[in-house]
Amino acid sequence: MKRFLAPMGLLALGLAGYLALGQYTLPEGPGKDLVLAKCQACHDIGFVARERLSRERWDAILTEMVSRGLQITPEERAAILDYLALYLGLQPPPAPPPVQAQAKTGAQVYASCAGCHGPQGEGNPPTFPPLKGHVEKLLRVEGGRNYLLLAVLYGVQGPIKVEGQEYSGIMPGFTWLSDEELALVLNHLLTWGAPQGVRPYTPAEVKAAREKPLGPEEVLKARQGLKLP
Repeated sequence: MKRFLAPMGLLALGLAGYLALGQYTLPEGPGKDLVLAKCQACHDIGFVARERLSRERWDAILTEMVSRGLQITPEERAAILDYLALYLGLQPPPAPPPVQAQAKTGAQVYASCAGCHGPQGEGNPPTFPPLKGHVEKLLRVEGGRNYLLLAVLYGVQGPIKVEGQEYSGIMPGFTWLSDEELALVLNHLLTWGAPQGVRPYTPAEVKAAREKPLGPEEVLKARQGLKLP
């Protein structure tokens, strides 16, 4: 039994060590992808990532690897050496660069509206009116463009009629969105159909509209003043 357990124990220890090495990952930095491409083919990356060597030592290792057949250009060698010396050197590696937040799109902002008005603005009668098609009609009447901005910003409360269907729900305002996000979602509505020549909304317009806060009942009055067909 002991003869059987001994090799099994060694195998388990070896596997544990391999898995432990597999937990290492290379720090983010210029040249990381090149190191992975050139070194990972022959070396488990754990053996590379755990090392902390001087630039001279890394340089010597690269020289040895080239003598053993590693194919790299002088530029690639220099880039790999810079990465290894900086991120796997004797000094603590530099902090990773901050992650750049990706700018939102109008469609992403519209996700806050889709639960009521539908993914494509189709609406959900008799509770939530459609936006697709109706927004275009709003934009065709005088004052409709500004009303749309106010409705999204401050909400609407009271009975309205859209496409012959009566609605009496409450639309909440989206004042918690940024000026940029509100302009994005308004312009997203325009992509479903807008009269020729309609200007895209801008964050500056939204900011200006915030200077005169309105209640949803007041926005309803603005709508009632429109000469909608």
